[in-house]
Formats: sequence, structure tokens, C-alpha cells
Amino acid sequence: MTQIDEPLDKATKERFQRDQLRTESGLNHKEEYAAEITAPSPPRRIQYAEPYARSGAVSQNAQSEVSDEEIEELVEVVTRNKAVGYIALFVALASLFVWPVLLGISGIVLGIIAIVMGNKGLGSWSIALGFIAAAAYFLLVPYYG
Repeated sequence: MTQIDEPLDKATKERFQRDQLRTESGLNHKEEYAAEITAPSPPRRIQYAEPYARSGAVSQNAQSEVSDEEIEELVEVVTRNKAVGYIALFVALASLFVWPVLLGISGIVLGIIAIVMGNKGLGSWSIALGFIAAAAYFLLVPYYG
């Protein structure tokens, strides 16, 4: 028998399932994922995977309840973070057309704030556009002066 034909023992299967669950849920990655927010529903109960319950990591009746207040707080925080990101992007885009130095540097600063608040995508675009606007101004102003 080759190594592929040999059956896996129970512990190996559970470890594989745990790693697969972490990979598919994004728990191993430090990437930004889109957050979909819906209207709050009654408290949700989270059922844990069967292999974890069998291995003794979590009991079979382990459940987690999320209250409406926690959901509302999460929605508020996510909305606030997105607002800062969109404002930064708007300022950076405006800097391409008007006041490139003032709005470009403001877009960079707001982009950094957006990244710190967790909105990496909009913050990165704001920094890049603000830098392009300010750099283009300083490179092109000698030709028009």
C-alpha cells in the first residue's frame, strides 16, 4: 500500500477539518473582507462543528448568543469606519482637480486614519490618489510658472 491508500486516523482527519474550516472562514488571514450587514435578527446561536465537540475542545451544547445591542454597536462602528474611508476617497479625488497640495495632503492624512480604523481598501486608494495629485502638482508647476 502506498501512503495515499492508507486510511487517515481520526486525529489527523479532525486536524485537517479544523485547518480547512479556518482557511475557508478566513481566520488564518490578515486580509480585509467585505462585511455584509443586515437588519438585526433575534439572538443567533452558533453551533460548533462536530469534530471540535468530539475532541473535547467545546462541549456539544456550547452555544454563543449575540445580543441586539452588540449587533447595533457593530453596525455603528462599521458605518463610521466606512464613512471616514469614503470621505478620504472623495477628498483625494477632488485633489486631482482643485487645490492639489491642500486636498492631496488632506487625502493622505484621512487615508491613514481610514487604514488605522480598519478600512484598508479605501484608505490605500486615498493615500495613492492624494500622493499622485500632490506629486503631479510639484512636477508640473515649473512648466507653467
